[in-house]
Amino acid sequence: MYRVMLADDEPIVRKALTTLTNWQELECEVVYVAANGQELIDHLESEKPDIVVTDIRMPVKDGIEVAKYIQEKELPIEVIILTAYADFSYAQSAVKYNVVDYVTKTGAFDGLIAAVEKAKQSSKARSERLQKSDRTVLAENLFKGILDGSVYDTQEIAEKLADLDIHMDRFAVLVLQYRLEANVKRERRDKIYHSLMNFYSMVFGSQLLQGVLVRRNMAAVFLNGLNEDYAEQLRRQCVQVTDMMDNFMGLQVYIGVSSLWRSTAGIKAAYEEAEYALGKDFLDRRVKINFYREEPGRSELLSAKAEEETDRLCQEIQKGHADEAIKLFQQVLERQKESGYTANMIKNSGIQIQNNCRKYLSTHGKNLYEVTGLSHSITHQIYECQLAEDYIRLMERIIRHTAEGIHQAADRRNSLIRDCENYISDHYDNCTSVADIARAIGTNSSYLSRIFKEATGRTIIQTLNRRKIEKAKEFLTGGDMKIYEVADALGFENTTYFSHFFKKHTGVSPKDYK
Repeated sequence: MYRVMLADDEPIVRKALTTLTNWQELECEVVYVAANGQELIDHLESEKPDIVVTDIRMPVKDGIEVAKYIQEKELPIEVIILTAYADFSYAQSAVKYNVVDYVTKTGAFDGLIAAVEKAKQSSKARSERLQKSDRTVLAENLFKGILDGSVYDTQEIAEKLADLDIHMDRFAVLVLQYRLEANVKRERRDKIYHSLMNFYSMVFGSQLLQGVLVRRNMAAVFLNGLNEDYAEQLRRQCVQVTDMMDNFMGLQVYIGVSSLWRSTAGIKAAYEEAEYALGKDFLDRRVKINFYREEPGRSELLSAKAEEETDRLCQEIQKGHADEAIKLFQQVLERQKESGYTANMIKNSGIQIQNNCRKYLSTHGKNLYEVTGLSHSITHQIYECQLAEDYIRLMERIIRHTAEGIHQAADRRNSLIRDCENYISDHYDNCTSVADIARAIGTNSSYLSRIFKEATGRTIIQTLNRRKIEKAKEFLTGGDMKIYEVADALGFENTTYFSHFFKKHTGVSPKDYK
């Protein structure tokens, strides 16, 4: 039974509406009768009608306002407007609120039965659309769960597919990737995805089982009921889709295609095959459509030569040789291409390189964000690279800026070491600590201590003491300076401490040495 609410401000009309129409024969039940539009609106939630019949002219809120409210709240309710001849032109303004029909108020409400039948058909169609939409959402969520691993039990998958009346046999998975700029709005992304699905529906018809948006620029498409010799026909159909996306949307689409599967237990595996096929020619985007091929030992594809060149690349970065590092990176890419690296394998290599860059920079007191100017997770940016040129551009930026940062840091480091040595040479008589020296040459004492020891093999204090001993020997043997005068010239507060210091480092007292 369809639930009906009525609204009219005239009691006689309300009575006529309820008694002159055989609602039961129309498969309808009048659940509420309101005296004005506001009263009707107030009871919409509790009564949940399928159909509303409302007068156009009423106090508080009229029929147009009721129709507007229902549309704005997106309520699944069909609206029929009752109108007098004089109000008909005003009633037509309700067209924009999706009013299903208009009935002229006469003694017998001519046309009401036909309007109710029309409203019932509209309500039924709406219900079917909602059911279909709900089924589509449930199917999409199920396939998403299978792909991300949250739904993995084969029996559970089979049961849920059966509940949705989805039967899979001779199916394949396609993974599609297209380039989207980082600032593309959600509305644009949704439009692209829906256009893509529309094109697939046009090309594949009933074979299109389901589409799933995997990432913002990647979708998985499930095709069902394919022929055993599906490959060539499927390639032609995929070309149609890529051409349409290029011509109508201005987007380059790349597609990886799985092998043919028969069991729903293989849905996740089929997706992984398609994703692998998509990434197979990451460095050669002349290939837009790639089919999965079984390759013995593909897990062993990590070429020793590629790894060796990656090690050499990292060594050049560590030395601060930017140009040499970039050349080696190009060689690494070529070797990876020859070795059959997939997109994920290439990106994992890039992530390892950037991890090394972080480590190298940290030894110079720098960080990767500082030298590259990149603002958020670099690992995520590498992983999200959609096309080879995006990846290459990002990695070259990381490599070049890291090497140049190391080169600059090395220059600064060498300059600090020279400044430290010069300061000790010139101020041996009045500097007593590393902090004094670091403050004088404008750096951090712990950093200065570390780089000085790494560069010279000695601590700063050892170097300062060595300089004081050299000058002490020079003063003791080069003139008529008294021992207390030598001690004073070297910055010692008393002769006793100087004598102890000199003997500790030379094995003899100042007096014996003199």
